[in-house]
Amino acid sequence: MSPEILHTNGCFGCDSLGRLTRVMVHRPGDELGVINEANYRDWLFDSVPDVAGFRAEHDAYCELLRSHGVEVLELADYVASAPAKLAYMPNITYMHDVAVISNRGAILSRMAWAGRRDEHLVVREALETLGIPIFAAFDDPQDAFEGCLLLSPRTVLVAETERHSPASIRKFIARALSAFDEVIYVKIPKARRFMHPDTVYNRITDRLALVYRPGIEAAYLYRRDAVEPVDFPEFMRARGIELVNVSDAEQRRLACSFVPLEPGVIFHYDTALDPATCRELSRRGVEIIPFHPHALHAGGGSLRCLTLRLHRTADRSTPAAPPCGSRNKGNG
Repeated sequence: MSPEILHTNGCFGCDSLGRLTRVMVHRPGDELGVINEANYRDWLFDSVPDVAGFRAEHDAYCELLRSHGVEVLELADYVASAPAKLAYMPNITYMHDVAVISNRGAILSRMAWAGRRDEHLVVREALETLGIPIFAAFDDPQDAFEGCLLLSPRTVLVAETERHSPASIRKFIARALSAFDEVIYVKIPKARRFMHPDTVYNRITDRLALVYRPGIEAAYLYRRDAVEPVDFPEFMRARGIELVNVSDAEQRRLACSFVPLEPGVIFHYDTALDPATCRELSRRGVEIIPFHPHALHAGGGSLRCLTLRLHRTADRSTPAAPPCGSRNKGNG
């Protein structure tokens, strides 16, 4: 669908954890060809990708989304001169890293790594073509900010990771508190495995989340007139949110980085969770729609990283779901 045809008409935002209706992706293209044995680490890949396999698995994931009623938009359709602009952006396939879409507008990242520094410009163009306003952006070349988590229409979480500078976080908190009631700020280890907030926490429903507790070293609650330290697990429990902890090994397999389709139903790599964790979630009525990665592992990202979520419906009650893994797999 061309950008001349589709416009959001004010229909955007993922603050509420309702049903996912629309996403944007970038189908991996010739830009993956810039990655080789000498430079793959510089491009933040874990290995040199099998380009054909990488593209085929990405296509299969998009078909899985469509088969569950999610509209999938292609980034290049909303960017003028897309081939030239995307030719040296092999990481832009990881769309979620670059923007988070709130009901107030887009929160654009300013990527920390040199090879990703201009990705926000391309994503900004696409979002503006769609009619999605920019709520927060970072204009200082020294800024480094790679995402946040929307916990509710009133609460946002930001983590100080290896790819977030303290100065950029301070800017973001000030901006966020102009529209959100509160910001939860957490410190997590400065390491690649903890590169983004969703490596340690992610909500499945408004009352259930996966967490890697050792990854949250400290937490603070910011409101417009005050800031206070909080015990993150106790704070969440006090708000009626049950936390299911994942192991160290699961965290390394991106256990917390998944895509909710609707409350209690998530898309996830079938390699991410231990059977015991899957059983724990099943007992709580959670359904996992599994996807098996092979070539995609080269990039070191998750399905969530691939998926810029544009719109969810309003909140609804968590559904009673079939057991874990009951729906069809995406690609085996």
